[in-house]
Amino acid sequence: MLDRLKSVFAAETPLPETPSPADRLHVAAAALLIRAAQIDGHVDTHEQQLLQRLVGPYFGLDDAEARALLEQATAAIEAANDLFQFTQQINAEFGPEHKLMLVELLWRVVLADGVVDDYEANLLRRVAGLIHVTDQDAGAARKRAESAPIL
Repeated sequence: MLDRLKSVFAAETPLPETPSPADRLHVAAAALLIRAAQIDGHVDTHEQQLLQRLVGPYFGLDDAEARALLEQATAAIEAANDLFQFTQQINAEFGPEHKLMLVELLWRVVLADGVVDDYEANLLRRVAGLIHVTDQDAGAARKRAESAPIL
């Protein structure tokens, strides 16, 4: 038994990579976007495609990297009990202008299906409050999202 344990520890297994702070930040922001798409109980193909088209340019990622980020973020949001772990990361790393841009992207995801239900509106209010974006700024972000070209 002891020999088996020694062989397990002696085997050269690579240690799992620790994600960089930038990677954790990307996952946190993408997780919030995914939650915005999921909150109404239905994520359609258009919303999935929109997520990829928003995440890629926002973080400077190519299509494969954007897909991988969305997969990581989906796993993170499914494992999460609340939004605090994501908003805490956003607060620690994002400046006010990036927070506003994130709120605008969240509104674009919510508006993708043309209907804003109560759960979606509540999520946006909660996230904006948790990342210290004022109601006035969040409202302006919504108006920009409403007038943005459809992707």
